[in-house]
Amino acid sequence: MTPQLAIAVVRADAGTAARLEPYLTAGERRACAAQRVAARRAQSACARVAAKWLRLELAAGRSAPLVALDAGALEAHPREDYLACAITGPGGGAPRFEDGGPAVSLSHAGDLAAAAVAASGAVGVDVERVEARAAAFADEHFTQREREAIARVAAAGADRAALETLLWSAKEALYKTGALALPARFSLRDIDVAFSPGGARLARPSVRSFALCARGGQFFGRSVLTGAFALVAAVPVSPAAALG
Repeated sequence: MTPQLAIAVVRADAGTAARLEPYLTAGERRACAAQRVAARRAQSACARVAAKWLRLELAAGRSAPLVALDAGALEAHPREDYLACAITGPGGGAPRFEDGGPAVSLSHAGDLAAAAVAASGAVGVDVERVEARAAAFADEHFTQREREAIARVAAAGADRAALETLLWSAKEALYKTGALALPARFSLRDIDVAFSPGGARLARPSVRSFALCARGGQFFGRSVLTGAFALVAAVPVSPAAALG
C-alpha cells in the first residue's frame, strides 16, 4: 500500500504572503514576523499555509500527491479550519502541528516554499533551486559512490546541475524525517542515498514516486525535477511497504 504523502509548492513572495496572512493565527504571524529577513518571513508564512491546506485536504479524504497551490484553492476550507491547526516554530526544532496532528515538514528556496504532510510517522521535504555548483560542492556533500553515479549519468547527456541538486534535496529530506541513525557530528556524506532498481531516474526531469534506502532505512518518496528547482519529500516505511 502506497504511504499517504501529500506535497504542495507555493510561490513565496511578499504579495502572496500578504494574501495568505488571514489563514495564520496571531502566534504564527508573530513567529513569521520574528524572521529578520523579509524573504524568510514570506517563505515561512507561505509554507505554513500550504501545510495547513494539505492537512485539511487529507482530512476531507482528498489526495494531494503534488499540488501547485494558489490562493483560490484555499477557499475549499473555512478560514476557521486553518486557524484551528497552527504550526509551531521556528524555535530550533522541527515544525509540528500544535494539536499533535499529522507529521509535517516545511522548506523554502528563493521564491518557492514547499510543505509535506504525512498521515502518521515522520516526513521530510526539501526544495532547492537548480544551479551550477563548483566541484568542491560534490566533494563536500556526496560520497564517492554518489559522485561516480552522477558522473556516469552526466556523461550520457544528463544535466549535472539538476542531478546534484536533486540528490542534495533527497539527502536533506531524509535528514529532516528524523528517521536516520546519524552520528552526533555528521555531514551529508554520512547519508549515502541508493535509489532502488526501477525507481526514480535522476536524469529525467519529471514528477516521480520512488523507493530508496539510506543508512539501512527504507523510505517512500516523491521527487520533482525541473529546469528551475528540485524537490524531494520522503517518509520512512517498512520493507514491505517500500516501492521499487
